Amino acid sequence: MNPEFYPLAEALADLRAAGLPAMAHVRTAAGWQAIADAAVAGGFHGAVLDSREAADGRLFVALPGSRVHGRQYVGAAMLAGAHALSDAAPAPDVAAGDRTLLLTPDPLAALDVLARCWRARLTVRIAAITGSNGKTTTKDFLGAALQAAGPSYATRGNLNSAQGVPVSLLDLSAEHRYAVIEMGASAVGHIAARAGAVAPEVGVITNAAAAHLAEFGSLEQIIEGKGELVAALPATGRAILNADSPGFADWCRRAPCPVVSWGREAGDHRWTWRPGDGAAPGELQLDGEPWPVPLPGRHNGANLVAAILAARALGLDDGQIREGLRGFRPSPHRAHVLRLGGRVVLDDSYNANPTGMLAAARMLCDLPGGAAVAVLGMMAELGPESDRLHRECGTALAHLDLALLVAVGAGIAPLAEGFAAAGGRVEACTDPDAAAAVLAAATVPGDRILVKGSRSAGMERVLAALADRQGWKEETP
Repeated sequence: MNPEFYPLAEALADLRAAGLPAMAHVRTAAGWQAIADAAVAGGFHGAVLDSREAADGRLFVALPGSRVHGRQYVGAAMLAGAHALSDAAPAPDVAAGDRTLLLTPDPLAALDVLARCWRARLTVRIAAITGSNGKTTTKDFLGAALQAAGPSYATRGNLNSAQGVPVSLLDLSAEHRYAVIEMGASAVGHIAARAGAVAPEVGVITNAAAAHLAEFGSLEQIIEGKGELVAALPATGRAILNADSPGFADWCRRAPCPVVSWGREAGDHRWTWRPGDGAAPGELQLDGEPWPVPLPGRHNGANLVAAILAARALGLDDGQIREGLRGFRPSPHRAHVLRLGGRVVLDDSYNANPTGMLAAARMLCDLPGGAAVAVLGMMAELGPESDRLHRECGTALAHLDLALLVAVGAGIAPLAEGFAAAGGRVEACTDPDAAAAVLAAATVPGDRILVKGSRSAGMERVLAALADRQGWKEETP
């Protein structure tokens, strides 16, 4: 098999070998027609779940969404030049181009099978990363470092789910020497399934904290779920573990391979961090050696430690790691510092849980500048303890050097109550436009502003409102 593309005929054979019924169809003048295996031609490289990303030579996988089913966009994807995988063909009157359509009753299961089969054909060396906080930034750090050692791949965007991990695997090609795959989870068993497909030789667990409690149910279940990555490693692999995290001892017991640990006061590798002076975000000391940290915040020092140790486990030397990190670019809305309307704005709006919220607020307070203001939205998926966790987080935030909390939306009310009860000043806002108006009135150039909340809170809209409604212009730092 040519490892540059996945022949459709072999994809069909792989699906059937896994017990999934599958048949190839093409468009004819009479409508959709099944074709014999011997007539199936062509192949694909890479899969997409959004028809707007469909392009020549890709595979569009039609999955159910929260509002619409992907099967509605099969025709558009095929017109764009992609082959398609779906549980139903478009209606006869839908324009669909001349590509091949693979029909199977369960496209999600088929996507997983194809990803596993494709991964098994490649010799790429893979590190997998999971954790309650910091996994995306650690992935970005490690992905940058690996570029210095050869063609490398890192998970794009937020493709760390049951749908996203297989897409990442199908993105790989024979040219890749290294890859770093991010794995998210919201219940026990999720990481085990994803690790089984990825087959990593290095596994990184950044930490375990209160996140996705609505599904996991408890911190103990989170620890168990994250530990599934360690349990999936080969005896020749390496487990990169945070000695300061809850669950560390349990993960060490589950590891079938050597453990490389790090911590501030425990572990094989000790680290400290200090904030920068304005010209640089901060500096990490790892085993007494200095490393510039590309992003602000003590927690990003920890993320960099994990990335360095994982890169070493894959065979890179420190010179290569430093060279690669010089090309680091963060994912959007994660610890991105910008100047907007003369203010220093820390855009960490992609997602949030209590540990991450406190870390981001400390990161803000470490930045040089005037008054520190936190603009926060709710933290989702915390389960029945959500109000308590919000309230406790608000109390902890009040002990930091925050001049003002701008609470956006009804879901953040318990956090605002905890902040106010502990003596903090709160402005409650119903929406991003109202929050932008408060910031325009309550801050002056030179002040520092944090914007953070869960994905569902849409806190990036505050930044848009500041630019569109308040006329704040982005400036070069």
